[in-house]
Amino acid sequence: MQSADLAAVKIADLVNLDQAAQAAIEVYGLKAPTAVAHCALEAHFDGRPDDYRFWCDVFHQLRRPN
Repeated sequence: MQSADLAAVKIADLVNLDQAAQAAIEVYGLKAPTAVAHCALEAHFDGRPDDYRFWCDVFHQLRRPN
């Protein structure tokens, strides 16, 4: 894969919200929302708006009451 192709790949193309939320819970436990918020901020400051939106959606899913 060429570097130009890599720039077009978005996290949402690879993982769905449920998978990302579950993985965050398995890895970070109760701190999963904080870890996901950091992912969102990193995507934002890296200029990856689609990834930022994805991580924000995962964050909101994690914060939703059961």
